[in-house]
Amino acid sequence: MPPVEKFKGRSGQVMADRYELMEMIGSGGQGVVYKAYDRYENDYVAAKICEWNDPSACERMYREALVMSQLEKTAAVRVLDQIKTDDGAMALVMELLDGSDLASVLHLREGRGMKATRSWVTAILEPIVRTLDAAHERGIVHRDLKAENVFVIDPRSGGGVRLLDFGFAKLMRLPQITAAEAFAGSPGYIAPEVWRDGAVAADPRVDVYALGVLVFRMLAGRLPFEGSAIQIAREAMTSERPSLHALRPDLPTDLDAWIRQVLAIEPDDRFAKIVAAWHALEACLEELY
Repeated sequence: MPPVEKFKGRSGQVMADRYELMEMIGSGGQGVVYKAYDRYENDYVAAKICEWNDPSACERMYREALVMSQLEKTAAVRVLDQIKTDDGAMALVMELLDGSDLASVLHLREGRGMKATRSWVTAILEPIVRTLDAAHERGIVHRDLKAENVFVIDPRSGGGVRLLDFGFAKLMRLPQITAAEAFAGSPGYIAPEVWRDGAVAADPRVDVYALGVLVFRMLAGRLPFEGSAIQIAREAMTSERPSLHALRPDLPTDLDAWIRQVLAIEPDDRFAKIVAAWHALEACLEELY
């Protein structure tokens, strides 16, 4: 991946005679993200540009646009336009979000001694679950669900949440981009079968597993398995699942059974559908204030 500093020179450029690039606000595996001014709509947007000289990166961005267009009425980030820069780089124009990712929100809340409540967990996760269910129905597996990819919108900008970064999404009906033996995702959230068999093993149940990790992180203040990637992989594939109730005695004991099922080592032992996992979680949380 080229150094990010290389692309700071795009600030001030105008794409498609419409989008004026401002400051760079992020970067990732598929490109660099700028804040941009939309001259037609007199509004600000986010522009994600595929800067990497890698055909697979551009293919991922194309698929990301395809996925998000299919999830238009969900909590997925909205794609507004798909264009090319003057030098031929592919770019996605998306809604500009005001707020913070969930990882930052959790860090702030935990620093203030705030524990996750049932209503807060529901407000954050229910739209994400509905979005993932819609994706799964269309043969799309996100593969990188984590706190950093859930964006919490500032209440002053309308509130709500968005699911970010479909760049590593697996489209079950299209040829695979990620090598069969490769890993896609963040170590703490990767399902055991992906550690064991690589990307070829990914199906909707890897998102079910990641949801379990995310719930554990929100309620316990830590991931189920921590350490180096090798340590996490070993524990994910072999270890007993940790107890939420032991970490937070105020949580219902039923949550431990839910965690064991949603984080099961074998995918066949997990919930088959993410909405089923969610409904079971709601039942467990009924006792929580």
